[in-house]
Amino acid sequence: MISRLLQRSARRLSQGLLVTLGILVALMIVDRWNASKYALEISRSHADPLYGAAGGGKSITELDLPKEINIFGERVPLEKWEIRERFEREFYSNYSNAHNLVLWWERSGRYFPMIHKMLVDAGLPEDLEYLAVAESGLANIKSPANANGFWQFIPGTAARFYLRVDDLVDERLDPEKSTRAAIAYFQYMKSRLATWTLVAAGYNMGEDNVLTAMQWQHASSYWNLFLNDETMRYVLRIAVLKELMTHGDRYGLDFEHLRPFRTPALRYVTVNGPIASISDWAFEQGYQYKDVKVLNPWLIGRSIPDGTWQIALPLTDEDRTTVK
Repeated sequence: MISRLLQRSARRLSQGLLVTLGILVALMIVDRWNASKYALEISRSHADPLYGAAGGGKSITELDLPKEINIFGERVPLEKWEIRERFEREFYSNYSNAHNLVLWWERSGRYFPMIHKMLVDAGLPEDLEYLAVAESGLANIKSPANANGFWQFIPGTAARFYLRVDDLVDERLDPEKSTRAAIAYFQYMKSRLATWTLVAAGYNMGEDNVLTAMQWQHASSYWNLFLNDETMRYVLRIAVLKELMTHGDRYGLDFEHLRPFRTPALRYVTVNGPIASISDWAFEQGYQYKDVKVLNPWLIGRSIPDGTWQIALPLTDEDRTTVK
């Protein structure tokens, strides 16, 4: 009797194990199928410049790179083998960073209209907006050399062009004020350097260093100068970024189906400081601390210093950075 019971229990246990094993195998098959299906959808919907562009099926080695290109209204002499090789280095390097190109393109929809208008109003080349992309990717980033903002001003240069930088305010982080300062700097350099490619080189390594190199190398053109590696790459990087961001479709980068980052509608409130707590002030206005800090990145402390300030606030609930 006991033996039959044991046999019956063993049989039921083995059947249960088989059922469980069968369920696990089935789940693994379904999971694998879903994973492969997801990977296929991802490969169809995303451009991977290393293995082929979306929709085009071209690999990176099949791309038709331009034979003519201009930057700042100046032709890049790609027929010179050394310049052509440097151009291709920048092209492939930036093309292989497609995820960054997507972010930069999306940010450009928010910031280029303002930058473009200010450049045109000042009579400067529109291509200088791509210099900001080369510098910062249109983000307020801080470098190891303490450069900050879209245009990567160091504190000394910021002070030269009337940007306030201290423990409470960093106007390098104000896109409009820093662009105005960058334009003043460009205008100053253009009064000393003959071409805009030389101005761009000066922005990277300092105008005095460019002038010194031109003198001892007996050169009058950026394309004839032998400079440090970073500056040798710099102008061509700007040219490549312009080419990829304006003609991405030629290389399988379909930016046009993307949506640029939203530009919030703002209202400005005149505030007389000092105000000890931005958080308390924002709450009294019906907003959150985050709303003020995101829309006024130049306010780097928790308080508003002495003086009169224009504080940006969201115009509607849709323009808030916070959930109401």
